[in-house]
Amino acid sequence: MKRRDPILIHMEILASLFASPKGPTRLAQSCNIQFGRLETFTSALLRKGLIRVETTGGQQVYSVTEEGYSLYKAWLEIWRRLPLD
Repeated sequence: MKRRDPILIHMEILASLFASPKGPTRLAQSCNIQFGRLETFTSALLRKGLIRVETTGGQQVYSVTEEGYSLYKAWLEIWRRLPLD
């Protein structure tokens, strides 16, 4: 099975969170990545200010920031314009 490039996983996380905020389990499921690997990707996105995490009632919920949304929109435009398929 071919491994996905990490940049694609980062963009899938942004896309998933753009659709709706999610807890870590739902986020890992929606992006089809192992729960144990999720922190690798989310910590990088958090450091760059592209996502945020809030804790409510002991539950973590991730959401995309305005900067993350802007990056995701730019990525979509590149994907749309270039023959990357």
